[in-house]
Amino acid sequence: MARSNVTNTAAQKLQDMIQSGQLQPDQQLPSQSDLSRQLGISRASLRESLSMLETLGFLRIEPGRGTFIATSMPTSHGQLATRAMSARYDKQDIYQTRLYLESIIVSLVAAKVTPAVIAALNEHTTMMCAAWDKNDLVGVVNHDRDFHHAIWAACPNIVLRDMCLSMADEFAATRSYPLPATRPARFVESANEHFAMVDALAVHDGDRAAAMMQGHIRNTAAAAGLTLQPLPHSQIINPPARELT
Repeated sequence: MARSNVTNTAAQKLQDMIQSGQLQPDQQLPSQSDLSRQLGISRASLRESLSMLETLGFLRIEPGRGTFIATSMPTSHGQLATRAMSARYDKQDIYQTRLYLESIIVSLVAAKVTPAVIAALNEHTTMMCAAWDKNDLVGVVNHDRDFHHAIWAACPNIVLRDMCLSMADEFAATRSYPLPATRPARFVESANEHFAMVDALAVHDGDRAAAMMQGHIRNTAAAAGLTLQPLPHSQIINPPARELT
């Protein structure tokens, strides 16, 4: 199993234990060596899982003391963790790079997209909405990831696809980082942006799909307090609203 999948599976399991009450507020987790053995994963994957859950508001990590369950559970009105999003790159640069690469990729995908890809993208977004309704924030992040990865996988330019895959871990943080502070209306907007991209892809409208992707990533960055520059001569198109169930 890929390391990113191991990380997300472990994060999902810990989130479930927290939300079910198996892990109580302010309870200290076992040491990372003990917890990694209990979960059957490497310490590196565990650290990534804990970092995701800290960002989402489920945990607080206290240097020198350990990792504790948050006093209160995250909600759509929560606050971002103060830790840096990436140890290697500035978060502004990560979002900006996502905007450049994914806007170009989605425009290329539009030319030859298949009905199977369209169905998968709709399914990922529908599952993302279902996870949000259950306050399953890890699930939201995972289904959002699957949506974007499905677009990458359909890219006819293998170099661009591989560039995104090489940055997958850094890009993943841009999806979880602003989530706890996202107002409920922003989530609805984000889901509508996904569906609007799918609608554009379904009619092979690459320009509109690229404009929607740019708007989507710029809006996501704005939720984290960042302002991104669009591609030259690009146009941001607001998606039509869908009634989400």
